[in-house]
Amino acid sequence: MPSPFPGMDPFIEAQVSDDFHSVFNPLLQEMLNPHVRPRYVTRVQHRVVLEREDGEPQERYPDVGVFATGDWTPGSDTTGGLAVAEPQTVTMPSPDEYRLHFVEIREAKSGRLVTVIETLSPSNKRPSGADRDSYLAKRQEVLRSHASFVEIDLLRRGRPFPPADARPPETFAALVIRPWDWPHADLYPVPLLSPLPTIPIPLDEGEDPVALDLQAAVATVYGRAAYETMDYAALLDPPLPAAALSCVE
Repeated sequence: MPSPFPGMDPFIEAQVSDDFHSVFNPLLQEMLNPHVRPRYVTRVQHRVVLEREDGEPQERYPDVGVFATGDWTPGSDTTGGLAVAEPQTVTMPSPDEYRLHFVEIREAKSGRLVTVIETLSPSNKRPSGADRDSYLAKRQEVLRSHASFVEIDLLRRGRPFPPADARPPETFAALVIRPWDWPHADLYPVPLLSPLPTIPIPLDEGEDPVALDLQAAVATVYGRAAYETMDYAALLDPPLPAAALSCVE
């Protein structure tokens, strides 16, 4: 069953955002690979961000590890006879875990990075926070490497990234940045009830780009993941305009 919305379904962001990102990016790889081979290959990459309530990121790497040796038996003394201090029970802040996915296109022989395709997550678009800053830094790093950068924003909430002033309210967007056109870039703003566009994915300068049909990608994910089971009676934040509500009445 297809989505009741002609473009991006806003209920995906509210109810199944993590699942959508985990399916969407491998699908982009599947759609692109036949058109970039044999010179290029695509790779789905991800990183995990743990963000505490105070907005600071947490790393997953321990400073000290405790390993089992096989010599311990139940009931044995592990304190060496030393007195153990009585603890005070405290409440720890709960970290939010975000698995951030993106797609890379690389030259097959050399491994050289050619294009990065980022699908924004809610943590990217928080008005302030470690992941927003990290994302902006990564964007600049990619551009300094002379690779192209494609940003896909299918979220209604959060603070848009520059150039935010070029986007009307209640729009999704795709941004295509080519190093040889810098500082110019192509922005594709998409109103809430409009189909998503087919965008050009750059390869090397002088080569024809690969057409990526975003609407077909979203529709495929919707069907594969059975998103028709979402709660379409739920209220969204921000609320849907009346024209959009008519899609689910």
